[in-house]
Amino acid sequence: MGFGVQWSPYPWFDISEAAWQRVFARLDFMRVPLVRVMDRAYHYCDGFDAQGKPIYAWENNHMKKLYRLLDYCEKNHVQVVIGEWDDPAAPGDRADINSDRLQPYHIGCTDPRWSQLVGDFLDQLINKKHYTCLKYYNLINEPNGDWSHCADFNKWKAAIQNLHAELEKRGLNRYIQITGPDVTWVRDYYWIDRAVLECSASLGAYDAHEYVASEDLEAGYMEKVLAMKREYINRYDPNGSKKPFFMGEIGMNRRGPVEPQGGEDSHPKVYEPIYGVWMTDYCIQAARAGLAGAIAWDLDDAMHIYSDEGTGWPDMHQTLFKKWGFFNSLAEEIGHPEDANLRPWYFPWSVMARSFPGGCETLKMSDSNLPGVRTLAAKTATGDYSIAMVNDSDRPCELRVIIPKWQRGKDFLEYDFSANRQQKDPNGFPAPTRLHRAANFAAGMKCELDKRSVVIITSIR
Repeated sequence: MGFGVQWSPYPWFDISEAAWQRVFARLDFMRVPLVRVMDRAYHYCDGFDAQGKPIYAWENNHMKKLYRLLDYCEKNHVQVVIGEWDDPAAPGDRADINSDRLQPYHIGCTDPRWSQLVGDFLDQLINKKHYTCLKYYNLINEPNGDWSHCADFNKWKAAIQNLHAELEKRGLNRYIQITGPDVTWVRDYYWIDRAVLECSASLGAYDAHEYVASEDLEAGYMEKVLAMKREYINRYDPNGSKKPFFMGEIGMNRRGPVEPQGGEDSHPKVYEPIYGVWMTDYCIQAARAGLAGAIAWDLDDAMHIYSDEGTGWPDMHQTLFKKWGFFNSLAEEIGHPEDANLRPWYFPWSVMARSFPGGCETLKMSDSNLPGVRTLAAKTATGDYSIAMVNDSDRPCELRVIIPKWQRGKDFLEYDFSANRQQKDPNGFPAPTRLHRAANFAAGMKCELDKRSVVIITSIR
């Protein structure tokens, strides 16, 4: 599936047309293969009429922003994981409770009315709007968390089974499959085991989240955990080996406020090159574990606000944002135009997305046997190769890449990323450090990795 991003239809503020075009250009360069789009039912449903039928608002401002986002995905063949953050009765994620006309109906996660709303929503997108990019449906974000209105496996299971029956009844399961359990925290990954044993008939894919500690990532811990869960799915779901398992959200933990206007739910290192090294290491570990893809939290700070006490919304100049993205599309509006610039971690993430496209086949590689040093290789259907190497340690190292039985030369681009090496083109996009003409992998290509660095070599142009 590839390495994608969380992209939301800007539910709190509108962004300018220039900002939309800037977002599109940055996704164009990334050749983003995969996005996760989460929403809430009150954005498209205003309640029920006297006969108990839902009142839909398919053409309101929010839905038009969602269509614009999906239009991009449809045009650019981007796979979409779409879903809803929580059930309509959930009290959170609304700075203005009066904007939600659906909550008074107290529709919990096991209420069949929610399945009807989701079914009508997907009917609107798939049959009326003719989106073919929608591949997976994610019902309830992180349902194991105490912030979830669900927070109970049996309730989540009932909700999933209700939705599965609704999609089957409408024939929508021919176009979109349910993914789950969308669990977060490794300590709760037993939800994956239970989903396999109790919900496999309803699920067409499996996904999880984790915001990992840097020391756990550097030790290779995530690769071991994810490989074990991938094997469990393969073994105990009768069709498990045919179902994707992917990371629905990934990031680093240890949150904290970030200037300008970043609330507590932000990452303090998002402006530093080390965040790009960590996130690349995370991608490599997930792919080596057998996962089908990983989705970064997130694309753009303008998408989500810190809606706990003291957010400042709707005053844009007082609002605290969730600062995890590659940039902030509202940077000019809040008086910090420099915050619209691409942050360092866009460099390795975008090159990874371009170099390991959807449909590529990951290849077996020998281990480096060096602490913190990991590698990933893949081949595309057209015969292109990409090799990524990360040195997530404080010691520089040298690797030699050999492809057995290599017979023909190809030109390879090399991209180098570290605190001191980030070559860019005039638009600020990553540029290759060098071109290897007719690369000879039979003899071996020597690659030097600085401490805390990423090197990606690819024949994809």
